Amino acid sequence: MRPLLPLLVSMAVLVGCSGGGSEAPHSALLITLDTTRYDALHCLGGPAGASPNLDALAEEGVVYDAARTVTPLTLPSHASIMTGLYPLRHTVHANSLMALPDTATTLAERARDDGFQTAAFIAAVVLADGFGLDQGFDTYNQPTPPAVQQTLHYDRRRASEVADEAIAWLRERDPEKPFFVWVHFFDPHMPYEPPQRFIDQVGEAGYHAEVAAMDHAIGRIFEELKEDGAYDATTIVVVADHGEGRGQHDEETHGTFVYDSTIRVPMILRHADGHRAGERSDEIVSVTDVYPTLVESLGLGAASDVDGQSLFHRTVPDDRGVYFEAYYGFYSFGWSPLVGWADRDGKYLHSADPEFYVPERDAGERNDVIAERRGELARYRDGIDSLAAKPRLERSGDDQVAEAVIASLQKLGYTGAGGDADGLPHPLEDTGRPSPRSRNDAYRAQLYAQELNTSGKAAEAIPIFRRIVSENPHNHSAWFQLGGALISAGEYAESIAASEKALEVGHDWYGPHKNLGLAHDHLGNLDKAIEHYGRAVESAPGLTDILKRVIDLCDAAGRTDDANRFRVLLIQSREGG
Repeated sequence: MRPLLPLLVSMAVLVGCSGGGSEAPHSALLITLDTTRYDALHCLGGPAGASPNLDALAEEGVVYDAARTVTPLTLPSHASIMTGLYPLRHTVHANSLMALPDTATTLAERARDDGFQTAAFIAAVVLADGFGLDQGFDTYNQPTPPAVQQTLHYDRRRASEVADEAIAWLRERDPEKPFFVWVHFFDPHMPYEPPQRFIDQVGEAGYHAEVAAMDHAIGRIFEELKEDGAYDATTIVVVADHGEGRGQHDEETHGTFVYDSTIRVPMILRHADGHRAGERSDEIVSVTDVYPTLVESLGLGAASDVDGQSLFHRTVPDDRGVYFEAYYGFYSFGWSPLVGWADRDGKYLHSADPEFYVPERDAGERNDVIAERRGELARYRDGIDSLAAKPRLERSGDDQVAEAVIASLQKLGYTGAGGDADGLPHPLEDTGRPSPRSRNDAYRAQLYAQELNTSGKAAEAIPIFRRIVSENPHNHSAWFQLGGALISAGEYAESIAASEKALEVGHDWYGPHKNLGLAHDHLGNLDKAIEHYGRAVESAPGLTDILKRVIDLCDAAGRTDDANRFRVLLIQSREGG
């Protein structure tokens, strides 16, 4: 893995391209669709006009109607796609907090080591190279990350830009050598800003218009492959990293729950030889299957010691079960871990408040039948327990995401801030924490209070934050937000107590330290202000206003050496490094 960048904050399609000879070498294209629900494509129930190019691909390949991702978050789900391992084994459970260990063997590494040209085209900084997915790619084309994330949304590139980069690479590659290309699209992720032509195409201005824009870009890549003769020799996998709640189960986006609105994903496998073309399959499959499928398709040898199963000219056993999880609430809000296991007979969700659904007859998962199925739960728990007992990838100090990387992303609403990649409880352990389902009203209230605070209504937000932390003192993010709101209201002493509590129960990051610096500064505790301002800017040197303030305080206190140290940071920040 390349060194982690200091400035950072989907199943996909494998496309093989090659031309110029009488027979193109066999290649693969992986296309991952960020935040794309299983029913977003027209061929899977979406609106007309949403996905003409992917609908056409579905006629050429196998559509897996019961495909599921491993978690409703971008980074860990892509780590599973690229390694064939569940998060319990590759150890990446959240966005931003942890990187894929260097000990992983990725699909790109397998391909590159066998002489394939490898390239990735990434739409959003959540998958930037500092998080380890660049392993094995000769080209890793990505957006430039910000020094410090200042908005609640990831920096990203539109589908048209990503496609432009991928097409340029395809035209410049060596046509005599096979390739593995990964293209990642982010468009259906909020906020929605689709071009007008796609609004007209689907008849609405939001989510599905973004899907249409993404589909159009994918069609351009397919056309490029066809024009240079590589398309027919390319295995193509298209898969989403996760879905989107869109109001189901009171979840507007994704990350907190593991209902099928965010866990079930579209997945299309197009065999270059036309195997099973046009079929719809109800096999129980997972995004972990992409790795072994492409390894076999490309003739890269065996995919040993992985959790996924090859779908290349194969079917899966009827008794197969698949794992999934959501640790976002555990890391960010002090909730119990949420894990699950699904097979043909049902879907078990394990947390402090277990649930059981039968999606085959209850597609919306509204009828929790756990009371009726208690006699069957042991085998679902056994599946989770057996997976948890398997060896995990080893980590080293080089695999930790730098504090500056975390700091640049921390402002986002659903990063993994506040946890530790090590020392997770067993997924079936009773942690004494509340379940995500039981805290959903509080979560929605916290989002509302956050909006109030950022719009200048701290006095209205403070009682909401106070209620949330009184009900669940493990919620470090609510403690942090309470600390910030109290500063806005001029309640500096109470803000200090809240920010210290945020650090006590959560992760040591720049946010609470910035708030502590501000509060102590207002109270005239200048040594304390310098201490906490300093800790904030050392991990997030892009906070230039705070850097200037701590330099002034150090000068006023006669702390010349400290002032000069911070001046160096300020210069480096202005120079971009």
